[in-house]
Amino acid sequence: AEFATVSKRPAYSRRARSVQRPPVLSSDAHDRARVTLRPTTTTAPMSTPPKVGFLGLGIMGAQMAARLVRTGANVTVYNRSVAKTEPLRALGASVASTPAEVTRQCDLVFAMLADPKAACAVATDGPDAAVAGIAARPATAAPITYVDCSTVDAATGTFVGNAVQAAMRETAAGDAGGGFLAAPVSGGWRDCRDGTLLFLCGGSSAAYEAACVPHGLDAMGHKRWLFGPTPGDAARAKLMLQVMMGNIVGSLAEMMALTKASGLDEGAILDVLSHSAMGNHLCTAKGALMREGNFSPNFQVYLQQKDLRLALQLADDLGVPAPISAAANGQYIRARQMGLANADFAAVRAAYEAEAVADKESETEELN
Repeated sequence: AEFATVSKRPAYSRRARSVQRPPVLSSDAHDRARVTLRPTTTTAPMSTPPKVGFLGLGIMGAQMAARLVRTGANVTVYNRSVAKTEPLRALGASVASTPAEVTRQCDLVFAMLADPKAACAVATDGPDAAVAGIAARPATAAPITYVDCSTVDAATGTFVGNAVQAAMRETAAGDAGGGFLAAPVSGGWRDCRDGTLLFLCGGSSAAYEAACVPHGLDAMGHKRWLFGPTPGDAARAKLMLQVMMGNIVGSLAEMMALTKASGLDEGAILDVLSHSAMGNHLCTAKGALMREGNFSPNFQVYLQQKDLRLALQLADDLGVPAPISAAANGQYIRARQMGLANADFAAVRAAYEAEAVADKESETEELN
């Protein structure tokens, strides 16, 4: 895997025909597909397989954990919905009943949770939390490395990181070596499956090096960056990408709505777009979904809206105007209000249909 270290700059005060669905179980409302994780050829067995843990088996996490299992590592997984652990068990993973059980026995642990609330709960809430397991590690255990791949705000990353480091200081190994690394990802479930994720990291060099191993980040991604020594560095870097993605797809939805209202051929307009300077893979993929009305979840509306909300909070904290992101965020909120929170974030297109209906109703009332 390629990697780069980024010098820290001065701080400034998410129904058409045969669609390929992410291979996850459908025990939660936002996971609609029910497809078996596909086994692949594993690497040669290790003499002493490293103990690796994974917390959170949603659309992304399930594929990331599967990649780790295929390295030959001794992988232990945890998920609140037990049914989601079964495909990983079938691949050879062990299943834990609590996050503490994972961190107590694994030397390298990854977490992939939906939002700041979930990241904090799994890491710190109660006697079964990840930090409880860290503090209870055997005296002979090596220093643990806890890698949170969730997209959260800087404050959440710092809170979880401090809790992990504090728990490490209670162990015989202490907090020398290993530690906490924030490593949010860029990519979809197919990138998880294929091991082509991008990791945007923030934390100590020791934690970064401990995570960048064949049974760690190198198994799940093909490029990574260390943006700075704190979790906040990674959190802010990831939000920059989410601002662009949310605004691009929001603008695409607006273009599609205007195209339809103008009586133009949507397919032809998308074809022109793909051949223009503005063409890109994201617009091609999401434009096709919008045209078909196919919003089977890949990256959900509620996740994209959460990321824009976090970005707007950051912009407010730094005194940076963000009117474009604020407008896009309003449309994702509208899509959530329409019951599309768990649909693919291309469903922001439907928010424009709701606006059109509302406008027509208003015109009718005025005429009457």
